Amino acid sequence: MIVQTLERRFVVLQVLRRDERAEICVCQDTEDEDAGLYTLARFRDPALHRCLLPMLVRQRLNPAFEDYLGVFSRDGDVYARFRYTDAPLLVRRLEQGDFGFRERLEIGGNLLERMALLNMPPALQFEALRDGNVTVDDALRPRFNYIFGSMDNCLNTDMGFICIRTAELLRLLFAPELSAKSIPELEAYLEALDQAGLQSYLEIYAGYDQVRKQLLARTLSGPAEPRTWLFRLWERLKRLSRFVRPVLTGLVLVAAFCYLLYTLLLPAQPTGTPVLFDRIGTVEIQTRATEGEQTGGT
Repeated sequence: MIVQTLERRFVVLQVLRRDERAEICVCQDTEDEDAGLYTLARFRDPALHRCLLPMLVRQRLNPAFEDYLGVFSRDGDVYARFRYTDAPLLVRRLEQGDFGFRERLEIGGNLLERMALLNMPPALQFEALRDGNVTVDDALRPRFNYIFGSMDNCLNTDMGFICIRTAELLRLLFAPELSAKSIPELEAYLEALDQAGLQSYLEIYAGYDQVRKQLLARTLSGPAEPRTWLFRLWERLKRLSRFVRPVLTGLVLVAAFCYLLYTLLLPAQPTGTPVLFDRIGTVEIQTRATEGEQTGGT
């Protein structure tokens, strides 16, 4: 299948999604095969064109959105062209356990940094953040594909939706630690995202970057992996022992001094029945007769 425009011809390599309203394909430019692969999104619904086309046309004035390569119309349909990456999906690599904790911290930072740099419209970013659209290569660089699930609410999608979907993706990224409740700093950040309290891509990135620095500082001074609640409880007990130990030592010393003073002031009292010895070996010990016995013998 060939898609022809006034300037280019695209050969369709794979159809990713197709229904009565849209069609998403992976294409290649027949005149520039070294340019890489493209995602070509074809929108058929005229009702969708009224909100989608003006938004896409305005992106020509946004050079930071480098993944977006233009829009054109053909046979009454609107076509939008984006870069396509065949890197592995992030969600698949997480299922395989390819990344440690610090690597996932780096991936999260790179992902949110790229969101801030691209500065794409929230409606497009909302779709790009689907777990089937986020890829990551071996250099820990996340990239987006643009396989749109639905653009029906493109006019109503704002940063609140972005915050919620970002929180969902970060929960996938740090699922083991969150299930163990071992990173309270990230939990507080995710709660702020859930409440849609961040108003821009830059705020989303800055909030995460602050959490990342705290976690890195903690892991550099301790174990490489985040600590579970048992380790955190033990750390609290150790910190508490710094204050309790001197107090207990002082109490023991005072108690020992009081006992020593008591034993010195109290006179010794004989206890039990005295044991009398009248023989040492074969020698009999002669005892003096009492006064009564002596009188009776005279």
